[in-house]
Amino acid sequence: MQHTSNFRWKLIHLLSILVHLGLVCAGSVAYVYNLGQNTRPLERTSLTISSADSNPCPLTMVDGIGGWGAFDVAGRTLLMSCIFLGALGLTINIAAFGLLLSMEIHRVTLTEGQQHWRKQIVTVFACVLNIFLSGAGVGMASILSTRVAESKSMIVPLVWLSFQVPIALSTAIMDAIKNHREGQDLLD
Repeated sequence: MQHTSNFRWKLIHLLSILVHLGLVCAGSVAYVYNLGQNTRPLERTSLTISSADSNPCPLTMVDGIGGWGAFDVAGRTLLMSCIFLGALGLTINIAAFGLLLSMEIHRVTLTEGQQHWRKQIVTVFACVLNIFLSGAGVGMASILSTRVAESKSMIVPLVWLSFQVPIALSTAIMDAIKNHREGQDLLD
């Protein structure tokens, strides 16, 4: 089997690890920033609206929904999701990169075909998980983009998600291409 320097493959894995680490940091900083903004308890006010037959209908409005008055629980959950996605991606990519690097070392007791199948199993799981991470990043970025107008602190996690999506997808594609080329070299 032909062995070449896989600089681009290693670089894309390191970029994927760094992007997920950046997403964890950006989500954490935004989460802490939002905690310090306004954590007072929600105030309730009562409004009455008259219907056509003049029966009052009491409504309870929460101060701050849709405005700047209260701490946004959905934003807090969204930022925690960014932290979780970054930590999950970081763990997956570090584990996959470590496993794939350990598979690069040739074992004397295994044939080239057995070594390739071991790499292929790890590569398939790494590709599938990176595609799922990319899809989760697209969903989270779309939700964050709707929330940016309400809280400017969500801009940085949105930027990191916009980096995470193409790099996770590129990592999956590079792993698949590298695995296919090594399989073709094995057949030659």
